[in-house]
Amino acid sequence: MKKQIVMVLISALIIGGSNLSLPGNVVNAKQLDEVEKKEESSVFATEEENKEKDSEKEESVTEDTEETQKDIDEDTLNTEEKELEVISDHSDILESSEVEMTVPIYNYEIDNVIVPTTYAMSLNPYGLPIVVGKDNVSTEQVVSKEYGIINKSSTDKIVTVTLTVEDLNNEITFVDSEEEVKNSDDETYAVYLSIIPSDGKEIKIDGVEADTDTSASALSDVDMSGAKEQAVALHAGENHIAFRLSRATYNFDNISLSKEKPEAEEVLNLIGLSPDGRSVTAFTFGGAMNPKADWEKLSKGIKVSAAYDYQTADGTEKIIDGTGSLIAVD
Repeated sequence: MKKQIVMVLISALIIGGSNLSLPGNVVNAKQLDEVEKKEESSVFATEEENKEKDSEKEESVTEDTEETQKDIDEDTLNTEEKELEVISDHSDILESSEVEMTVPIYNYEIDNVIVPTTYAMSLNPYGLPIVVGKDNVSTEQVVSKEYGIINKSSTDKIVTVTLTVEDLNNEITFVDSEEEVKNSDDETYAVYLSIIPSDGKEIKIDGVEADTDTSASALSDVDMSGAKEQAVALHAGENHIAFRLSRATYNFDNISLSKEKPEAEEVLNLIGLSPDGRSVTAFTFGGAMNPKADWEKLSKGIKVSAAYDYQTADGTEKIIDGTGSLIAVD
């Protein structure tokens, strides 16, 4: 028994002796496990460190990029500011001495309306033969010469004639039509006094057409064809009639770009009256008287005065149908 026990012990010892390195190996395994864990931890730590490093690099690159972009932007801004400074700097602009020029306004407007200077008219209630012209005898109750108007202006004109009628007897009644005259009683000194405008046909003087050289005195006796249906009745006091006359035709010679405006007589050249024939018009007096009244009781006649004024037409005026130039008056 003892031998067996010893043997067992010895065997045990032998076994133990032959395996003396095992405890060390066991320790190493533990250490290896720890090393592996450390290595894994180290690898993990390394990956984390790498990530952190990569992150830091990216942040660094981003910061560097931002700094670089900021530098670029600042450089660009500085460049733009420099360019603006260059643009706003007038030191490189050359200046000449001041040069003056005179700019004339060629506003040549000619106002030249020719009107009659004398008038001749008679009231003839009983129709006596009255010599009017060289070979012209009239038996009309209102006998009158015919009066012309010429526009030699460079613009169309409205010529207004103001006719003031005064009864020197304070007995005459001025009516609106021949019909009223016929219907008057024996005691009424009824007179229909009217203006008869030209119907637009040619105005002549001694058989010759009125032109630019026609004088004012010659316009006191012209030949016209009257538009009796468009006659305008006159009454005591002021009466107004108006004509729209076309402008004459001018050439402007010797106008050039100069420092001074030439005088009108140096450049104006009158060619003729308006081609449409409306530069010239005319009118006459007409009417009727009550033949039943005793006109011999009246010792005086009537007084008629004429005044002219004119203004530039605005183009809105309408000529009354059947007349050459007559327009309505407000």
